[in-house]
Amino acid sequence: MIKKINFIFCLFTVLLFSAGTRAQTPYQATWESLDSHRMPEWFDDAKVGLSMHWGVYSVPAWAPREKGISYAEWYGNKMHDKKNPTYSYHLEKYGDAGYDTFIPKWIAEAYSPSEWAKFAKAMGAKYMFITSKHHDGFCLWPSKYTDRNAMKMGPKKDILGEYFAAARKEGLKVGLYYSLYEWYNPLYTGKDIPYAGLKKVNNYVDDFMIPQIKELIDLYHPDFFYFDGEWDHPEPFWKMKEVVAYYYNEATKRNQEVFVNDRFGKDERGKHGDLYNVEYSYNDSSLGILTHKWSFWQGIAKTFGYNQDTDMEDCLSPKAFIDMVIDGVSRNGNFDINVGPTAAGLIPEYEQYPLLKLGEWLKVNGEAIYGTRIWKTQVEGDARYTSKGNYVYATFLKWAGDEFKLKAVKPLEGSTITMLGVPGNLDWTWDEANGLTIKYPRQKARPTLCSYAWSFKIQVK
Repeated sequence: MIKKINFIFCLFTVLLFSAGTRAQTPYQATWESLDSHRMPEWFDDAKVGLSMHWGVYSVPAWAPREKGISYAEWYGNKMHDKKNPTYSYHLEKYGDAGYDTFIPKWIAEAYSPSEWAKFAKAMGAKYMFITSKHHDGFCLWPSKYTDRNAMKMGPKKDILGEYFAAARKEGLKVGLYYSLYEWYNPLYTGKDIPYAGLKKVNNYVDDFMIPQIKELIDLYHPDFFYFDGEWDHPEPFWKMKEVVAYYYNEATKRNQEVFVNDRFGKDERGKHGDLYNVEYSYNDSSLGILTHKWSFWQGIAKTFGYNQDTDMEDCLSPKAFIDMVIDGVSRNGNFDINVGPTAAGLIPEYEQYPLLKLGEWLKVNGEAIYGTRIWKTQVEGDARYTSKGNYVYATFLKWAGDEFKLKAVKPLEGSTITMLGVPGNLDWTWDEANGLTIKYPRQKARPTLCSYAWSFKIQVK
């Protein structure tokens, strides 16, 4: 009997140990292993995030106003391109001064991350992220791998440390953008040119880039990473599989649910990663975005970094912006809207206005956005569909008047239909020929609290 008990105990111990080992098995630097990582539910629930591009480029803060996108954060690159208007602008305004002369002018005197975090909440964002290092190579944290950082130069403070503390105090998830390459770093380019703050090492990737990313992970425990600047070389050059495996494993130790985007190397976008990043436009079929989580990333003013030459006509209106959010969410996306603070650290009024209007709209209609999932039909005329549990939400981008008609959805017999933000149930009819007709009483005023789009809650099972 004792032998039998001992055998059972040993068997139980082996099984328990095996199960624990499987649960704690680290991620390996292979696509097979990394692709097994799951996107956190918190991100799929969040839907709306605030992105921020802020750095030395916020001092010259200029890009030509064009019909298309004109990235002011690329000033340090375009100022050397004789075919770009930025070259002439720089020559006229600053003469032969180099880009690094802007570093001591970036003092960030009005930087208030607590105000930024409160703004993010007011606009309805559930997470926020910032450029830890853009292509100009200037770091917003006290990196021990370069003196080209905000503690040693410019602001003389740990921008990221304050940023993370403020975001988390407001209950927001917080992440980072990081550029793999740097335009003019001699360690990367092989060209011996002046580069403020450089510390010489043997290899750019092994001794500089990868240690920096690990430094960010260990210092701040970011909830996510948006990598960029990967396009010069294939993934094996950057060794991003090793980087992501390290990130996943460190997060696992902390029971932290994290994710990364899909920018690991040349021609790698849309193949791996928890999230597909799409800038300024998207197509349902080209990236498989209906089945893979993605984010629609763009600025309010046709730029990511602050452009002092921006005019209101360059900016998205609240209506245009809110329609984009509704449409993207209906297609399985999140919306990462970007603002570019001034060099001092102020978010321009023309960027604040449409975002705060989004926040007002979400206070009424957030139930049709937050925590929802893609439905079998995404688009029907002016309506966009989302779903949650036993309910489907149909959000109309245009006011239809007395009757709102839908053919894709059949309500549960005897159930109620409501419009978010409007008290009471609405009358409705459904038949095979005409589908669903929701009647909005003429005596009821058009709801102004959701004046950009109108969401109906429909029970389907």
